[in-house]
Amino acid sequence: MAAVSLLPASALAQNPRRDGASLDLPTHLLHETMIDFFEGKGYTLVDHQPIVTGNESFNGGLRYDDTEIDTQRGQMAVQPCARIEDIDKKGDPEVLPLFHIFYVRSPKDMAPAGSLSMVLEFLVDVAGLEQDRFAFVTTTAFESLLPVLEEHGFDPEGQVIYRQRDEAMAAGDGSGYFRYPGNPDALPFPTVGFYYRTGSNVAAPTAYPLPAGWTEIGEASTDDSVSLGFGLGTERVGYAQSGEIPSWRERLFLLYQQIDRRNPDNPPSGRELFSRG
Repeated sequence: MAAVSLLPASALAQNPRRDGASLDLPTHLLHETMIDFFEGKGYTLVDHQPIVTGNESFNGGLRYDDTEIDTQRGQMAVQPCARIEDIDKKGDPEVLPLFHIFYVRSPKDMAPAGSLSMVLEFLVDVAGLEQDRFAFVTTTAFESLLPVLEEHGFDPEGQVIYRQRDEAMAAGDGSGYFRYPGNPDALPFPTVGFYYRTGSNVAAPTAYPLPAGWTEIGEASTDDSVSLGFGLGTERVGYAQSGEIPSWRERLFLLYQQIDRRNPDNPPSGRELFSRG
């Protein structure tokens, strides 16, 4: 797998990056494309939360990808995240010690259909992903939104995988229902998970979980009462585009860098766990 290019320090000084996080050029450029597109739709970029949370009781004091961040409706953020549970998966090229979620909160006057249409427009028309390589995992609560898929060139009958509601709600993994981890009071809300065929000679899925060769790239809320419009894993969107993704070692270095910049004298336990892994 090809190594990613890094932005030189001089370039960073002259052109401060709005994503404020990763240093590899492909991820940065994808963030800039996302920000430009959604600013054009009226959204406001806000600062991400620090990678260190200060909560040692969850995820080694590091920002988990699905932990709710401090954004309001009509805002977006590029959030750096890390999951200590991923240490055991470091042999999987799709798993990184430091990654980013691009979050968008829907305005109060935007229904889930509008938010879904907007993210599909980005993924297909801007990111250049192919419609016939998508699969959507959800529950029957999504059926009212099937016309949105059709409007964007998808085949609901052949590309939507349904899970049982109780199963999806109990899992809370974003493919049918989502629940913010680390918050025992959080209630699950209905979602649809976006998957993309990144492998070759991979059959169309017929049930969840999807077989190897299918990569989850994001999820969207299907509930009017929930402010989260959608979230995209930016490295995974880039992987879907190019077949390339940063290496574990490259991102481990950047994770240490982000932690040490903010907490040099009192690092969270998650740093030590990653260094031992």
